[in-house]
Amino acid sequence: MTHGGALQPLLAGEQPAAYALYRDAMMAGLRRIARWDEALQRQRFAASHQAASLFWFHHDGANRALLSLRRDDAGLIVDLLVVPPAQQRRGCGRRAMQLVQALCRPGEQVRLSCLRRDRRVRAFYAALGYRIAHAGSDFLDLVWQAPA
Repeated sequence: MTHGGALQPLLAGEQPAAYALYRDAMMAGLRRIARWDEALQRQRFAASHQAASLFWFHHDGANRALLSLRRDDAGLIVDLLVVPPAQQRRGCGRRAMQLVQALCRPGEQVRLSCLRRDRRVRAFYAALGYRIAHAGSDFLDLVWQAPA
């Protein structure tokens, strides 16, 4: 099964562009629940999204989304999916997540979190088959289960 596109590790020197994309996309959503602190966010991004975990979703000759992805015993954890505004509502996020799901072994899970108040993002993941595993005050933990 093909979903179009591929995950490509960030190249040396691409981290500033990755952070800028993250900042631009995440700032508005995070401002709803907390004040944006540039220095703190840069530090968190560097600590949370190590170079080895960052990937571009590359499709039709261009980088269409940024993901931070890691594996554990239960499956895959998506720590970050950022689709630039110009690529939103064009299927790039859906194709990227379908590619992540295709990387799962039978019975494994894909896990991630999203802002509880972001209905558009919640609907996006629900359409891909994710269910709520845990509901916190600001975030939801979502899970998708690969067929056994």
